Amino acid sequence: DERIPILLDTPAAVRFLSAEPLLGAVDLLPYMGWREVGTQTRGLGWVIGGGESGPGARPCDLAWLRSLRDQCAAAGVPYFLKQLGSRPFVAIGDAPPLLHQAQVLRGYRALASGRLPFSTKNSHGGDPAEWPKDLQGCRAWPEGRA
Repeated sequence: DERIPILLDTPAAVRFLSAEPLLGAVDLLPYMGWREVGTQTRGLGWVIGGGESGPGARPCDLAWLRSLRDQCAAAGVPYFLKQLGSRPFVAIGDAPPLLHQAQVLRGYRALASGRLPFSTKNSHGGDPAEWPKDLQGCRAWPEGRA
């Protein structure tokens, strides 16, 4: 987040942040939403999030993606979830009981850190139909964009 203030000082109609690959939890609330500073409008007007894909992709916790969604909702900022990534996971305590049971039946074991892999058929986790229901609607655009 060290470059966000530079972004906010840049004259632009829409300032957006692409948080991908998302490799950890981030707090963007201090930078979100439109606000007047002197004669300039400042703030992030759009956030794009997603997990990393491809060979060697690092894991992405679905809780981090949900946190971005919730921060954006609180600030009234559109959130576009691009993909879950190649290695999405859920913490065991956050896993719906049916997901946990299904993963155990398939032979998955919780990692030592208490994570369960969240598998998708799409290798990048890019098909919203395969995402958890609460993340499927996270494809918002800034105003004026369809």
